[in-house]
Amino acid sequence: MPSMIEDTSPHTNFTIVTDVLPGQVLGGSRLSYYIAFSAILLFIWLFQPDKEECGVSAPFYKASRLKWMFSADMLVKDSYSKFRDTVYQIKTTEGVRTIIPASLVGELKGLPEDTLSARTAVREAMLSEYTNLCAGQHTDTLSLLLKCKMTGQLARMTPQLKEELEYIIATEFPDCEEWTPFKIQPFMIRTVARLSGRIFVGPALNRVEEWMNVSINFAVTAFIAVIKLQFFPPWMRPAAQYLVSELRTIRRDLEKAQSMLTPIIEERIRDGETPGYEKPDDLAQWLLDALPEDQKRDYYIQGKLQLLLSAASIHTTSNLTTDCIYDLAVHQDMQEILREEAREVLEDDEAWGKKDSMNRLKKLDSFIKESQRLSGNVTSFIRKVMKPIDLSDGTHLPAGTNLLAPMAGVAVDSRYYPDPDVFDGLRFWKLRQQQQQHQQHSTSSSISATSAPSPSSSSTSLPDEQAATANANGKWQFTSIGDTAMNFGLGKHACPGRFFAGCEIKMVLAYLLLNYDIKLKDGEGRPPPNMFMMTKSPSTTAEILFRRRTCS
Repeated sequence: MPSMIEDTSPHTNFTIVTDVLPGQVLGGSRLSYYIAFSAILLFIWLFQPDKEECGVSAPFYKASRLKWMFSADMLVKDSYSKFRDTVYQIKTTEGVRTIIPASLVGELKGLPEDTLSARTAVREAMLSEYTNLCAGQHTDTLSLLLKCKMTGQLARMTPQLKEELEYIIATEFPDCEEWTPFKIQPFMIRTVARLSGRIFVGPALNRVEEWMNVSINFAVTAFIAVIKLQFFPPWMRPAAQYLVSELRTIRRDLEKAQSMLTPIIEERIRDGETPGYEKPDDLAQWLLDALPEDQKRDYYIQGKLQLLLSAASIHTTSNLTTDCIYDLAVHQDMQEILREEAREVLEDDEAWGKKDSMNRLKKLDSFIKESQRLSGNVTSFIRKVMKPIDLSDGTHLPAGTNLLAPMAGVAVDSRYYPDPDVFDGLRFWKLRQQQQQHQQHSTSSSISATSAPSPSSSSTSLPDEQAATANANGKWQFTSIGDTAMNFGLGKHACPGRFFAGCEIKMVLAYLLLNYDIKLKDGEGRPPPNMFMMTKSPSTTAEILFRRRTCS
């Protein structure tokens, strides 16, 4: 779950909405007007001089702006193959960016905000002075709720999520008695919106179609607004903002969210004064409890935070789930492997709600991480230098430098991932097994070397082996972060909602695997992704075949 919701944990480039096509950016109800207007903007944008001077002594990778608009993933891979462990610069659609290799990211990830700022970088990328797309003073509160309340209580939420998943499949998924073609990406957006909404706003609102539409479309509208504003030079934007209709739509959506949440929050405040009242267990209530007394009736800010959270979670989670389904359809040998694991872990309805059930789906976890490796972010580690920084390789980063990490390149670096172009659904499961065995062997050797055999030695070795297992399991998990695994960010700015996103994805995939066979249409390959600016997304129109499995 990326952090457009909060400047405190941005982990990728700002363009998180991945189901918007160029035609939607340049289109509208008054089509001829938009075509002419957009053509003028495109001409201005393509040929405006780039006056951004950051003063970094690093080589430039040259490519046209049009190439960066439609082929950014290939350009990042190509530039990375040329420079690899060297700092270099690119001129993207967003301007000059300095690319920091994985080998040097470790020197930067722990720097304080007043030296290297994630908040400022995201705020500027989202053009928040015009779009108002930031949580402001509520950033830390929202991040803390996600880390403590949501992540810490995932097991308790699982039965609610499963109930919601079964409902939307029963009402919106085809019967699939025979092989049935189905556009899975639009369905996944609605599914994740329903699941997330159940935990964000509760059952009274998450199935309301108007709330569904606002929570889904808010991110799309914001993305288009930012793209349109980017076509204007910065000096024109104060006036140009009035030409961007999506900015007005954003304001209307915020008003709609406020209107729908107001009666629910008022009822909760009123009922909260009743002795014995049991508070709802959702983010809306957690936020209400966390806000200072003078803001508990500020329904606008509560609606805004809900929409920002939806924008940051729905599209990224649904897109990755869709990519996983495309990969399952391609690699059908993995379906039975993952299905067998799901049967073993989720043997009955009660098992879905057990504390460790989702964590025990280790092969599925590996499959999701591998899908993310090859279909994930083009760039990550978005930062702005606030005070001059000198790197160990001698590179000087002056204040004002905008940084990115080349995730698309790192993901196919054979030094980090052997046979990087091969999809291996069990890649990370194997690495976990290898590391666990290595650590257990090291622990056993250490115990043998430091103590003589005794009746007590076997009992004391068990916690050590369990600790070794825990350490081994951590590094290669889907939610793990590191210098070469930055899809969820890095350091204190890592996405606080990634554990909830992982739970949602595993639940959806496990349910589909247990109940359906999945394959591509005859003669078709994996649906190609859409690429627009720095955003890579799964095909929105591809049809995958599903067939309901019969009970054995």
